[in-house]
Amino acid sequence: MSRLVLFFSLLAAVSGLYAQEGETEVHSSVCMSSRMVWRGVESSGATATGVFQFARDGWRVGADISQPFDRDEPGEGKIYAAYGWKLAKTVKLEVSACPRWLIDARPGATKHSGEAGLSAVWELPSGFSVELAGFYDWRLKANTLAATVNYSQPLKNLGAYLEWSATVGTSSARDLRPDAVGPAIRDSYSYYAASVRLPYRIGARSTLFGGLHVAESDGQSRFWSPVLASGGFHAWIDVGLSFDF
Repeated sequence: MSRLVLFFSLLAAVSGLYAQEGETEVHSSVCMSSRMVWRGVESSGATATGVFQFARDGWRVGADISQPFDRDEPGEGKIYAAYGWKLAKTVKLEVSACPRWLIDARPGATKHSGEAGLSAVWELPSGFSVELAGFYDWRLKANTLAATVNYSQPLKNLGAYLEWSATVGTSSARDLRPDAVGPAIRDSYSYYAASVRLPYRIGARSTLFGGLHVAESDGQSRFWSPVLASGGFHAWIDVGLSFDF
């Protein structure tokens, strides 16, 4: 928990700096989740997460840190940078890079990795958008392909939008445990995920949000998970507070 306190203190300091400059969009948030699932694979139980991101001139740069409430489960930190540009009025292309680290990972588990990504988003009428994305993890030698449909449903009585999302994807790796001794472990699997999320603005720069999420993976190796979780169906909720500057 001390990591989160330090992280949030840094967020407040950096957010205030950029807010005063008035040249960069800054976003920070804190979230509590009943479970952490990444691409259909469970990575921890109940977790607190802090997020910081700023954007300017097509660039997005940010950092996330997650700390499970169970101290036997590893925390995770990552930084990322992305650049996007418009190919047409309703089409955006983005390239990204994201190194990540597992904090206090168990012996033999992957302690750090990173991936590069390329995605394209089509903005459709009536609040819909479609995203196609591909990623390559340079340590796990893993490829991921995913297709996502998003829908923003207006709630006129609340003055808010209900955000729906559904994803199908597939991942394959040639070395799931690069930090372990022994032969490389290969595996591939498919997954789906769906969520509904309600952000509700409670101040000029603050938003309260909550969400319900489900995901299922199809028979993947347990070594995809830092807690060696098996595949199957997962459901979880999260609540949080975000700030924009």
